[in-house]
Amino acid sequence: MITRKAFRKDVIITFFIAFTLIVYEVFLSRFFATIMDYNYVFLVVSLATLGIGIGGYFAYSQITKHRLLRNHHILGWYAVSIAAVVFTMYIITFVGIFFYAGVALIPFFLGGLVLAEFMQKHRDHIGLMYFSDLVGGGSGAVSSIFLMDSLNPLQTIGLISLIGFAVFFVCNVTMWNLRLKLFWGTTLVILIINFINPFYGFFPFKAFQTSPHNVFLDEKDARVIFTRWNAFSRTDVFDADDDDLLYITIDGGAVSPISKFNGELTQVDYLRNTTSYLAFQGRMKNRALIIGGGGGQEVLLAKMTGYKTIEAVDINEGSFLAVGAVSQFSNNVFKLPGVKPIVSDGRNYIRETNYKYDLIYLSLVKKNTENGFGLSLMENYIFTQEAIAEYMNKLEVGGSLGFLVHDEVELYKVVYAAKKYFKKQGVPEEDINKYLAVIGTYQHLGHVVTGLNGSVITRPLLIIGKRPFDYPEAVSLLASARQIQQIPIHIPYVNDRFMQINIMMKTVKVNLEANSDDMPFFYNKMVGISPKLIMLLAAVLLVALFMGRASKVSIGTFTYFSAIAIGFMMIEVTLMQKLVLPLGHPTLSFVLVLGVLLVSGGMGSYFSKYWFRPESNRYIPILFIGLLVLVINAALDWYNAQSLQMDVNQRVIVTALVLVPLGFFMGMPFPYGMSRVREKHVAASWGVNGILTVAGSLLATILSFTWGFSTAMNAGAAIYILLYIIQPKLNI
Repeated sequence: MITRKAFRKDVIITFFIAFTLIVYEVFLSRFFATIMDYNYVFLVVSLATLGIGIGGYFAYSQITKHRLLRNHHILGWYAVSIAAVVFTMYIITFVGIFFYAGVALIPFFLGGLVLAEFMQKHRDHIGLMYFSDLVGGGSGAVSSIFLMDSLNPLQTIGLISLIGFAVFFVCNVTMWNLRLKLFWGTTLVILIINFINPFYGFFPFKAFQTSPHNVFLDEKDARVIFTRWNAFSRTDVFDADDDDLLYITIDGGAVSPISKFNGELTQVDYLRNTTSYLAFQGRMKNRALIIGGGGGQEVLLAKMTGYKTIEAVDINEGSFLAVGAVSQFSNNVFKLPGVKPIVSDGRNYIRETNYKYDLIYLSLVKKNTENGFGLSLMENYIFTQEAIAEYMNKLEVGGSLGFLVHDEVELYKVVYAAKKYFKKQGVPEEDINKYLAVIGTYQHLGHVVTGLNGSVITRPLLIIGKRPFDYPEAVSLLASARQIQQIPIHIPYVNDRFMQINIMMKTVKVNLEANSDDMPFFYNKMVGISPKLIMLLAAVLLVALFMGRASKVSIGTFTYFSAIAIGFMMIEVTLMQKLVLPLGHPTLSFVLVLGVLLVSGGMGSYFSKYWFRPESNRYIPILFIGLLVLVINAALDWYNAQSLQMDVNQRVIVTALVLVPLGFFMGMPFPYGMSRVREKHVAASWGVNGILTVAGSLLATILSFTWGFSTAMNAGAAIYILLYIIQPKLNI
């Protein structure tokens, strides 16, 4: 007989396990982004979260053998494992993705083990238990960003490990003998010390220093002189013993130089020899917008070419802080007269601003992470076909739009988007070439870079005019390019090679259409879907099938819990991506979607029993979910196509109001299913559901890369609608 006090204790423990697990998961995506290529972040976090499902299956196997899980001890080891696992990954040299996935899985396994046993133990109150689980997870999602920004990612891990252990200690200390009190009491003291004065501070971040994805790995003399690590990125400033330059890196990559500057523009006169300088030779020079402030070199270019007002936008506040931190070297160029630094997503800012510009310039805007979140798909909305149209609409009549990109593939994607824009404006295809100019980079700051990384066209500069180039402008641009020893690829009238660019665009083996708001995968240069994703999806499905067969759950039970797991994750993950554009920041989108869906889902879980009708085998909330998703998906597509102006608070409120009813109903199918399955299959059903959430996020990725976000969301809705139609039997 379970007492009310024991039940309340398990509810509280469930809340804190869910809370700490979500914070840990968000941390992992941020941690792995600093040491791995961004394409692998999603893969490794997905492998690690398999531990929740495996823990559920292990709990089932122990229960069927009539072995009681000693939850109070497992909870303690769970809390300790979070700090121990992260510390281990921090201090050892870079190993590889499977090592990190395997080690990071340990807390998920232990947490999933306890949660599954609780669900089994309190099956009669499954709605309240799941309510605690979802509200804890939602609270963790919201808190994770705040904690990592206020402390830093590693100190956040020390805090949640301490919180989890404190809950364990308080709930169980009265049951221990003296020896256990001394052992666990000493552990508590160690965790408190670790939070106050983190142990990692006494050791170098070896995994970061030895990662092959750290651009300064081979620069033995390079030293870090500034670090800012928050929920969005790790920003470092490296001194590589170059007299005139320091280097900002974002998560070890995406290098932006900081020029030595004492306030006299003649000191940085060498910037006139860069390809970017050509973009600033505009017809008018009143106002410039630089998207991707970086180390501030473009601000200096705008200053030396005579622009009166310069707005520098960067989504990463760390870049501005880095330049400010080395102000004795940089003279903090973002604080110069006429310069305004703005922390914002460039695309969102261009929607909100009422100004028009003579130049909008984007220089090598790239962040080699997965937006800081392991389940994110979105790369960048600032290069899409719709973005080009919005930039062009914010240009003065004689203004220009400039892009400095990494290679020819990126060039073709932007040219393709520009061509679509001009065609919509009624410009005949044979005249589009007069609006565009392309210059390739031969050398940069004295170093020959042509052919870098096997590129046919290295670091090309694309200039798009609001009106066509005239002949004198073309002649001047050609002369300027040759004077600074850069490579004219296409300049109207005087070096017209636009036909060759069109031919090359047709032969390149990349989906040029994957550069729209529905498929914003600008930096994805793969043909088709990564085999790693397919292999991981197959592995997850095989593990789930094995678990279902080994635990002897019915086909109906397996189908039901598989469907709600896959459908939930497909909708949740895709919503995170689609809402980045209207909300203006990936962090805000992540927090709002995960927080609102989980908390409102917890409320739905609590009230789920009131929607059950014994005379019907169909559970109506499942149908409501599918229909709501279809409506929300269509509404988001409509909103993104409009030019509605709402401040960020209004957008957050409207988004939350839209998500609350969806989350409310999405929280109902799981506790309903748990209340219907055989008691001995509760833990196994939890395990199947936990493992197949990974399959859902993988399917969302595959469908989004292939057909777009809208298709992925509609597919998630279709899963719920089909589940309502077939409504498999659960109690057999």
